[in-house]
Amino acid sequence: MGRGRVDVPEIMILAGTRPEGIKIAPLVRLLCHDPRVATRVVDTGQQPGRVTEALTPFGLRPDEILTVRRQSGRLAELAAELTTAVDGALSRRRPDAVVVHGDTATALIGAQVAFWNRIPVVHLEAGLRSHDPGHPFPEEANRAMVARCADLHLAPTVTARRNLLAEGLPTHRVVVTGNTVVDALQTLLRHGVARPPSWVDPQRRLIVATVHRRENWGPGMTDILGALARIAIGRPDLDLALVNHPNPQLAEQAQARLGHVQNALLLPPLPYPEMIGLLHAADLIITDSGGLQEEAASLGVPVVVTRETTERPEILHHGLGELVGTDPERIVEAVTRRLSGPGDAPASSPFGDGRAAERCVQAIAGLLGLPNAGAILAPRAQLPATHAAAPSAPTPV
Repeated sequence: MGRGRVDVPEIMILAGTRPEGIKIAPLVRLLCHDPRVATRVVDTGQQPGRVTEALTPFGLRPDEILTVRRQSGRLAELAAELTTAVDGALSRRRPDAVVVHGDTATALIGAQVAFWNRIPVVHLEAGLRSHDPGHPFPEEANRAMVARCADLHLAPTVTARRNLLAEGLPTHRVVVTGNTVVDALQTLLRHGVARPPSWVDPQRRLIVATVHRRENWGPGMTDILGALARIAIGRPDLDLALVNHPNPQLAEQAQARLGHVQNALLLPPLPYPEMIGLLHAADLIITDSGGLQEEAASLGVPVVVTRETTERPEILHHGLGELVGTDPERIVEAVTRRLSGPGDAPASSPFGDGRAAERCVQAIAGLLGLPNAGAILAPRAQLPATHAAAPSAPTPV
């Protein structure tokens, strides 16, 4: 995607899921304009096609897509496949640093394999902790294990930095940057490509919901969907849009519980610009997603979180959302109260100011000992005129 390797250090950025693709995009856009480095984006294949989908609105695409063969769908199978695939990519390129993001299997395996190959690891969105290894599962443990392999920890908030320092990590290796998701959504809003679907009626109130967390599968999912049905049936004056997870079993469960409800809309996974447009138009968000907590707070939309813990406590500290678990009564009560309360948006997001990627570049430059490591790079390149397909050449716009 970026500049070819010609006597400059190469940074390999690994991503395997759509959220990773979204959150690396602002960093990739800056690094691709930086003459001090060569940048290579590798899609590990964890979620086939989803990284390309996420990068496309930003005028980017992967340089390499790895093949992961999955039959059972078990985490151990995925980890084994990723280990072999990532090790092959690192052996072929021998980059000077590897960047991983967040808490996915790609992040964990990418960090481990890079560590085994004695390649410095940069952890983007480091330090988030719920302090409960079962929630979110397995992501809470994944993040903690990545921290043991990382050389540079890019913490999105002061709270995340405190978590890392409390675990004994060196102060000079932890940098507070803000969260790159704020950069990403601000870019899409600024360029006018984050628009809600055409069916959204601005004269009606709108609730957007998602549910997919592994620990909520089973009775928890049943309870959440039952609460959503109660809310929609009890409030015919509003629309409830449930954005389904790609897992077909979860989609079938949602259809069975909400398919008959007149003002409930069951949507397939949306392209990221359209999803941001939908969230921006919402009066309330109900979710068990971690990333949507950040996006809701950054868009000024209150959020009801169907989990008992969160690794993003800033939404609680700033009154932007609340935890309700999967109990239908708590969900319905919280939604009713939030819809009746004031709708004033916060002055700023607790997750960043839209310049996280710039701080990440500074920190990576310092790790690699690059010249002018303290300089802030902020090219405001335009997005492509269309974002329906990947650019024809691997060059950022």
